[in-house]
Amino acid sequence: MRKTIIEPNGKNMQYWKDIWNYRELAYNFAKRDITVRYKQTRIGLGWAVIAPLVNMIVMTFIFGNLANLESDGSAPYYIMVYAGNIPWALFAKSLTSSANTFISNAGIMKKVYYPRILSPLGTVIAAMVDSLVSMAVMFILMLASGYFPSVKILLFPVFMVLSLLLGTFVGLVLSSFNVKWRDLAQIIPFMIQIGQYASPVAYSMNSIPEKYRLLYSLNPAAGIITAFKWCVIKDMAFDWVPFIISVVWVVVLIPLGIYAFRKTERTFVDIV
Repeated sequence: MRKTIIEPNGKNMQYWKDIWNYRELAYNFAKRDITVRYKQTRIGLGWAVIAPLVNMIVMTFIFGNLANLESDGSAPYYIMVYAGNIPWALFAKSLTSSANTFISNAGIMKKVYYPRILSPLGTVIAAMVDSLVSMAVMFILMLASGYFPSVKILLFPVFMVLSLLLGTFVGLVLSSFNVKWRDLAQIIPFMIQIGQYASPVAYSMNSIPEKYRLLYSLNPAAGIITAFKWCVIKDMAFDWVPFIISVVWVVVLIPLGIYAFRKTERTFVDIV
């Protein structure tokens, strides 16, 4: 018979053992998130296809046709845009769901004991499902346009995981502030919208003037988005500087996010 030791302060290893013992909860949270998101919609999971396609068309028109910017390598401009949007969308969804975790899951968190970090982990798993659907659509677009990727495409899971980690742990840091300052929930969508245009989603890093490129590379998502494009576009050069900066961000944010989340989960019931 398995024993569960409940210690609110979580200063021992039992909390982390419980994460493994309750791991099925993460999958249940992911299933719930997907079901609720597409419940009573006529298209259902089709929205995971339509939304990025519409985003690709709009951005291709603005940056490719009106601004007349060049693509990375020999890839059609819309392929580059779609490739950039996949890691960005995963980052944005992971950040949003993690930042709102104490608010959106307050009901169950107050009633039942479980390692509460499983709530954001479950929702980011659901975000990964949408990203895999987008990947399948991208392969179809590439085949339809006659643009075939190289073996580098097999590395795409690495950059997807990095994007997921970055969004999740930025969100966990923000979740601690979101409990006290609810205005943050309104600010985050604006931050994400601005961030999309401040990141190399719909344009190449080569479009940034050389003297500003290092400063631009401090954007935590820039290196991961560029690296993901690299694995899709066969003749694109790998840009190490922004990628290393992004990895450093991830390494720093993981312990910071865990610390902020664990500190907040001990007292959030008194505030929410």
